[in-house]
Amino acid sequence: MPAILEPPQKSFASATHRPRTFARRFLATTSRFLVVLILGAMAGGGWYLAKKGFGRKWRGLVVEELHKHGVEASVRRLTLDPFRGLIAQDVRIYDYKNRENTIAEISRISLDVNYAALLQRQAFLNAIDIRNAQVTLPLPEGADPKSPHAQIKNLHAHIYFPPEQIYVSQADGIFCDIRISATGQLIKRNDYKPSKEVTPEEWQTRLAILQRSVSELSRFKFSERPHLQIKFSGDVAQLENARVEGTLQTGPWQRGNYQARNLTMTGEFADQTLSIKQCELPSSNANCRMTWADSLPAQFGDNRRASFSFRRAAV
Repeated sequence: MPAILEPPQKSFASATHRPRTFARRFLATTSRFLVVLILGAMAGGGWYLAKKGFGRKWRGLVVEELHKHGVEASVRRLTLDPFRGLIAQDVRIYDYKNRENTIAEISRISLDVNYAALLQRQAFLNAIDIRNAQVTLPLPEGADPKSPHAQIKNLHAHIYFPPEQIYVSQADGIFCDIRISATGQLIKRNDYKPSKEVTPEEWQTRLAILQRSVSELSRFKFSERPHLQIKFSGDVAQLENARVEGTLQTGPWQRGNYQARNLTMTGEFADQTLSIKQCELPSSNANCRMTWADSLPAQFGDNRRASFSFRRAAV
């Protein structure tokens, strides 16, 4: 019997899966487009925040937070760095007791922020990190605008803000070619009340003393950079009663025609009195060594005590 050929049966599977395949492709394409759109928006937003910065409202939040921690400041720009986070630029630090007195201008400060606390409007500033910044101190009134400003160069510092404290773990910078390292902590109570305000005359006097110190230090020539180590502690409400300890060590140096092999000095400021515990100055012009101890009240009165001793250095 001859074979009977049956007509091929039509497959309905391809027709059934065709709409599903189209839907999957449409969803995949839409998802990719949304991902690219979101990434582009994030990149554009990051570029805008890095170049243009945050608005006045966000800068005001940072200034208010610094004020709570005992730092009176203004921030001209607040940008976002992908590696360092929030960056405050062109920061001006003021006297906490009198905002009209500018203490310093800092180029860049990195802010360690708790973003969860920021969104909940709680204290959000954990610390500030300063790297390779330039701190410029103002000139006194009447000074020549061309005279050199008191500056701290290559400043590196990390400052924490524990509850009711300001803790400087390490600060390092160059002032008048002298390397200065500082560490210490200050108490900042929530019920902080500033002590007696500094009058404009007293502020200008302090700036004049600082400027004169810069002029005098510029006359020294050091063969190697001196190092001044400082430790401090005190209360923000009574900075005049803070305790400061310092040690200065230098190599060979020259001022005019006078030369010295080195200088070692230790001092302390406590109870509003500056005390020079030790000052050793071996001279290269004479075969002798000078040791000096001095105590000088902060008000520069008549209760000054000093003692000098000279001894011949070993040949």
